[in-house]
Amino acid sequence: MARLLLVPVVAALIALYSRDQQELRYAALVVFLIAALSDGIDGFVARKFNQRTQLGAVLDPLADKLLINLTLIFLAATPELRYPIPKWFPVVVLARDIVIVYGSHLIRERFGSVQIKPSLWGKLNTVFQAALVLAVLMEFAFSYVFLYLTLVSTVLSLRDYVRDGLRQARQWSAGNA
Repeated sequence: MARLLLVPVVAALIALYSRDQQELRYAALVVFLIAALSDGIDGFVARKFNQRTQLGAVLDPLADKLLINLTLIFLAATPELRYPIPKWFPVVVLARDIVIVYGSHLIRERFGSVQIKPSLWGKLNTVFQAALVLAVLMEFAFSYVFLYLTLVSTVLSLRDYVRDGLRQARQWSAGNA
């Protein structure tokens, strides 16, 4: 829940940022780091102490997606940044997520269940997205490297999730034919 509450804080700090108010960029960086680290700690505690809940299974990925996606949108919409994210970039990232969510919904509606297993490219994509946000907020000149790594991992992870969804649909169809 705390991560969900930090999402609008990060977005507002980025939206209000201007070059003469560097403290807002630093504050956005700190709040983003706190949110990202809390995700790791939350996941560790849930696994270590077997404290997984249905609410957590819904809220955790929701908080992750909102944090990353909204941050990318606001970074792309903020012209004051030294190394801004291109405006088309969040569209690509959001399109991937929409295809995955809608595809899993279609499979669930048609076949009754779907199991979404994180792929290696999906996990790398999350790491690259967070690294991109951090690099832009820290004004690293090489932030474009993370932009391209994120772009590649976005496409490859989408490919993996689509393949896995189609495989599950074929297995269900073959088992019920």
